[in-house]
Amino acid sequence: MRRSIRTALGLAAASTVIAVGAPAVAASAATAATTTTASATAASFDRDFWGPYYSKYFHGSRAKAKGSVYEDHHGNIHVEGKVYDKGSPWWLCGYVQVKFENEDGDESTYWAKKCGSSGYRYFHYYQDEVDSIQTRVCYWDNHQAKKKYCGRWNYIYEADGEE
Repeated sequence: MRRSIRTALGLAAASTVIAVGAPAVAASAATAATTTTASATAASFDRDFWGPYYSKYFHGSRAKAKGSVYEDHHGNIHVEGKVYDKGSPWWLCGYVQVKFENEDGDESTYWAKKCGSSGYRYFHYYQDEVDSIQTRVCYWDNHQAKKKYCGRWNYIYEADGEE
């Protein structure tokens, strides 16, 4: 009998601690979450996400790329993303091209390459005075040192016509 009374008193005390302490913990967690969200939002830029885009098939495998594009407070347009190479032979690598074009038609092309099935390769490029940005995904052939099995060019950014 004494054991059951002790157990009941112990449960009552534990319930009281939980009932009193839980709202305080929840309130402090909510305050911390609000503070973190507000500071993260203030430091971030408006992003547009693109992809995933793919290369053409090679024996059932395709390279893939996806990412985002945004404008910083200096007016530079940034492209960042990840390129993946899943299930291809060792001599083929996932390959992404990013082409910036200004209003005069001048182009600058950058690329990133990922060899091997594990993980991805991160890339990040930026330029100012950009009119459009395109990207496409290919395979890079290490035997012939050239790109192969390219997908189509995809517009991921076009400047507004207003100045």
